[in-house]
Amino acid sequence: MSTTNGINFTPHTRITTSVNDVWSPPSFCYTYACNHQAHDQLTMPIATPSRANADRNGSSTSSPEAGPSRKPRVVNPDREEEEEEEGWTRDTFVNRPITKNSTAMPMFRTMIDKFKDVISRIEEGIDSARDTALALEEAKQDDESIEQVEKAIFRAFDQRQILRIKIEVLEHLIAQLRDNKSFDDIEEAFDDETKKREKGYLTQSQRAKYKSVKEYSDFRSALWEINHQSACPPVSNWLEAGPDDESDDEDFEVGGETQTYRCPITLLLFKDAVTSSKCGHNYSRAAIENLIDNTKKRRAAGAAKCPVTGCSALLEKTDLKGNPSLQKRAEEHERRRLRREEEDDEGDETIRIDEEDEE
Repeated sequence: MSTTNGINFTPHTRITTSVNDVWSPPSFCYTYACNHQAHDQLTMPIATPSRANADRNGSSTSSPEAGPSRKPRVVNPDREEEEEEEGWTRDTFVNRPITKNSTAMPMFRTMIDKFKDVISRIEEGIDSARDTALALEEAKQDDESIEQVEKAIFRAFDQRQILRIKIEVLEHLIAQLRDNKSFDDIEEAFDDETKKREKGYLTQSQRAKYKSVKEYSDFRSALWEINHQSACPPVSNWLEAGPDDESDDEDFEVGGETQTYRCPITLLLFKDAVTSSKCGHNYSRAAIENLIDNTKKRRAAGAAKCPVTGCSALLEKTDLKGNPSLQKRAEEHERRRLRREEEDDEGDETIRIDEEDEE
């Protein structure tokens, strides 16, 4: 049996896929491990025995043909001759070409769904690690443990991207099968393309890999807001550059934006925050849904223009995705704002008392 990027290909009837992910928080640091251990098995026939060696004695009577219904048997060296007679030797197996009409495509779809499920769990771990880092920053500014949490988040980003690469390769293979292409060695096709794409990703610098990851910019922005009232610097400030990375002059021109937690419709703090899948803008759910409903009453089309200035996206309710992470950040931001106001009021009261004492 050979193992290819977490997908185990046996020489006869099985393709096995599994991904285990574990998040543990030692000393406020989340770590991720993606272990390829067999716990789910998906089977499809990918090979067939040759009849050439079915009977060494030249008998015209052949043994029953092996197939997917045959149960696996424990290999016993003493029964080698019997194994050969049944057609189950390693030498008598050859790959069966995989075509559009084989069971490969539904099998690949099942594998893709499993990978997506693991990605969802990785993202839950990223959210948990982010919350840990924010708690550390609130307790102590620039706590050294935050760096360890950040490294764990980077590892999670990498694991997620590798799974996305596997999904892309499987979808590419499905598309080729639909175009009537056949594969004599589906393992080799998957392995070669996956390794090439993984290498292209993993050899990039931190800045190239994470600079455009929205979760990382949100993470850095949320950390910055806890102890700073100024705009957060560009995320490239915290990411190591590689020799081939371009100049970050453009980052400094467009960076330094202040995160807003107010709905562009109500101008109030987000309430049940949602995000548009078309343009990425955020709103309070009730406010944007009311806007869409009112637009439907006026026009048959029913699509409402995004209320953010300069955005021309047309929105339906199906374009709105709940964003509990943003809602949580909005509430944390409001709590810190109220705390600062209370501290400022206490400071003003102290100044007034001191002035009265001097008089």
